[in-house]
Amino acid sequence: MGRKTKRATKLAKVTGQKKEKESKKDAPKFTVDELMDKVDEYVDSFEFEIAQRFCQKALEMEPNNIRVIETSGTLLLELGDLENAKRCFCRAIELEPARGHSKYMYMGQISTGMDAINCFLVGIKLMREQLEQQAEQGSEGAAASAAAEAGQPTPADISKAHCNIAEIYLTDACFEPNAEEECRKNLEEAISADAANPEAHHLMASFWLSKDDQEKAEACLDEGISLWLPALKQVHLENPGTKAEALIDPIVACHVSYPGRINAAKLCIEVSKYEVAAEILELLLDEDDEVLEVWYLLGWSNHLQGSEYLSTARFYLQKAQKVAKKLDCDDKQMIAHVEELLEELGPGDEEENGEEEEEEEEEVEEGRGGGGGRLDGTLDIL
Repeated sequence: MGRKTKRATKLAKVTGQKKEKESKKDAPKFTVDELMDKVDEYVDSFEFEIAQRFCQKALEMEPNNIRVIETSGTLLLELGDLENAKRCFCRAIELEPARGHSKYMYMGQISTGMDAINCFLVGIKLMREQLEQQAEQGSEGAAASAAAEAGQPTPADISKAHCNIAEIYLTDACFEPNAEEECRKNLEEAISADAANPEAHHLMASFWLSKDDQEKAEACLDEGISLWLPALKQVHLENPGTKAEALIDPIVACHVSYPGRINAAKLCIEVSKYEVAAEILELLLDEDDEVLEVWYLLGWSNHLQGSEYLSTARFYLQKAQKVAKKLDCDDKQMIAHVEELLEELGPGDEEENGEEEEEEEEEVEEGRGGGGGRLDGTLDIL
C-alpha cells in the first residue's frame, strides 16, 4: 500500500508539472495592453499594416474591447479598407452607444448623406455632454487644455463636426427638406463653438455664394483667411533665402490643411480676389510644387484678369501641363481645361517663348527658395 501511495503521489506531481508547463506554453506572450503599446509604436512610425496585425491579435484575445475595436477601425481606414473599418465602428457603437464620440465622427466621415449627418449629430451631443462635465470640474480654459492633452473633445472638435454637417448640406444633401436652413444653422453653431476655426468662415462664404450674395461671401472669406494667412506669410518673411522644406512646419504656423487652402484660393478667385488667391497659391507651391491643381488655378486666375495677364497665365498653364504629364494625373476634366485654355492663348511670340519665359522661370525658382518673388503681370505676393 505504501508503495502504491508513493507511486500515485509521484504520478500526480509529474502530471501537475506537465499541466503547468502546458499552461505556460499556451499562455499568450503579450497581454492586450502590451499588444496595444506595440500598436502605438508602429503607428508612430507610420507602419499601419504591422500595427493592424498586433491589433488583430488583441481582438482575438478580447473581441469586445472598445479601445481595440476603435483602434482597429482607424488603422483599417489608414489602409483603405473602408468596409471593415465601418464594421469596427458599428461594433463599437453597438457595444457602447452612449459613450465615446470618436466612433461617431469616424462613421460620419465614411458614410454619406443623412446617415453621415446623423452620426455627426450623435457625436456632437456626446461631445457637448463631456464638455459640460469638464466645465463643472474646472475653469473653461484649463478644462479645454487638459481635454486636448487627454484626447478628450474640445470646442474646436464640435466646430469641425458642425462644419462637416454643413458641407454635406451644401453637397450630397442639398435637396433635403430645410437643407439651406440646416446648413446655415450648423455654420453658425460652428462659428459659435470656435470663432477661430477658418474652415467655418470659408464654408460660410461658400454658403453665401450659393445664395449669390457676394458681399457677405467676401466678408466671411476675409475673416477666415485673416486667421491663418498673415501668420504663414510671416514665417516666410522671417526666413528669407531659406528653402521651403527648411522652414518651420507650415502646420505649426497654419492649421488649415493643404487642400483647405486650395479651397480658400478657389473661393478668392470666385469673388475676384485675385491678389489674395495668388498669395495663397504661391505659398502652396513653396510647400509642394508638384500639385497640378495649384498651377492650374494660378493660370486660370491670371487668365480671368484680362489681356495684361495672359502671358503669365500661359506660363502657369504650361507648368500645369508638364506636372500633369510628369505625375500621370488622372483628372481628365482639369487637364482638358488646361489644354483648352492653352489652345485659346496660342503659343505666344518667339521672344516671349524665349528670353521672357526663361526669365520668368528663374524668378519663380527664386521665389520658391526665398519665400517671395513674382512674375511680370502678377501682383507682389508677400
